[in-house]
Amino acid sequence: MRLMKFCCCLPLRVGVIITGCLFGTMDLVLGSIGFYMVIKNDFPQPVHKFFDKMDTRTCVACFSSVFYLMSMNDGMLIYGAVRRKAGYMGPWLIVNFLVLICTIVTALLSPVAIIRIALLIYSMLVVSSFFDELTEY
Repeated sequence: MRLMKFCCCLPLRVGVIITGCLFGTMDLVLGSIGFYMVIKNDFPQPVHKFFDKMDTRTCVACFSSVFYLMSMNDGMLIYGAVRRKAGYMGPWLIVNFLVLICTIVTALLSPVAIIRIALLIYSMLVVSSFFDELTEY
């Protein structure tokens, strides 16, 4: 399936830039919250429960680092859309496909994850459509 417009009215290129900004901001905020919890060494009870048998501090630090890496990947997506370079969009699609798989697995634990799944699927469709548009020439 291929989209022609983002949200029925905006060009795909603008939609890809919006997607990169949205996910980049979200990833930076989540990574910062995680590192804040690591520095304060104060974790909510659900986090302790999620990492039951593992060291919570190490796991949260690793997840926060992954969020920061994903925000850099979102920056590459924005750069690729602005410069119309499809090579910068491929890594975003691969990484977020893996994130989608992991989110589907954890959707059983959190109903909020279902919203992220829907948003991620639509965003991947937008980026994939723009990627196809760039590589058709």
